[in-house]
Amino acid sequence: MTLPQTPCAALPPDDYARIVDAAAALLDARGVIIRLGEWLGGRLHGLGRQLTGIGPYLGEEWEGRYQALLEATLRNAYRAGTIGLDRTGRRRPRGRLRLARLMAAATGGASGFVGLPGIAADLPVTTCLMMRSIAAIARAHGEDIGSPDTRQACIEVFAFGGPELADDDIDIAYWTIRGSLSHASITLLIRQAAARFGVMLSQKYLAQAVPLLGAAAGTTLNYVFMDYFQKMARVHFTLRELERRYEPVAVRACFDQAVRQQRRRRGTAVRALQSAAGMLDHAQLAEGAEAWTGRNSKESSRQAT
Repeated sequence: MTLPQTPCAALPPDDYARIVDAAAALLDARGVIIRLGEWLGGRLHGLGRQLTGIGPYLGEEWEGRYQALLEATLRNAYRAGTIGLDRTGRRRPRGRLRLARLMAAATGGASGFVGLPGIAADLPVTTCLMMRSIAAIARAHGEDIGSPDTRQACIEVFAFGGPELADDDIDIAYWTIRGSLSHASITLLIRQAAARFGVMLSQKYLAQAVPLLGAAAGTTLNYVFMDYFQKMARVHFTLRELERRYEPVAVRACFDQAVRQQRRRRGTAVRALQSAAGMLDHAQLAEGAEAWTGRNSKESSRQAT
């Protein structure tokens, strides 16, 4: 792989390739969020009347209790999610990550089948599954999952689930969120991560709140959520690993450049596909017009004779 002159020139080709992979994963994660928003928009449209009873069912202070529940879940998820995992190790957890997505989908489907009451079971189980995947990815990137620093870094991944990451400047949003949490206490980190994580979950649980119909929503959304946070964990811990080996400022500059390049390449590919589709449509239209003209000519000839 040919390295660009700046700012990635100081990185060996293998590590530069990892930067490029992380940039692609970040953009893929953004694509997941966009597709998720579109999916939710389609499923939630028209459900308003069916969901009007949820507020009274939860009580007047349901928002505060929901936030407290999320914070408690995140606080306990790391300890529960890392049970049985060795503190260190470099084995890539690809098979385990795939299994985690399937398990999350099954949990979401089961909880969605019964509607709103199933949320109480889905939240802690799914969050622990996500945390276990995140911790396994962290360990594969050289982190000691028994250290408080790694615990904090794993919880940070949930803070990358807010609406800010749907912006075009997703790389800037990533660094902004990460910077705002870098010196936060564990209590503040959990509070902020729960707030951003809760934005995604609130729409998910609205889609799951209708019994039976919620089973399909729970299955799909849990799989998508797990996929999203696994991608964000790959990005986060790839950059942390490289920052331990190189100057962090240089790693950030190289990563930002890789994101811009990936975005331009994808934009070019999309425009090329759109152009090809337009040419195909034009050719088909021309063929159709020619065939129609030919038929008209033959009919005119028959009428003349």
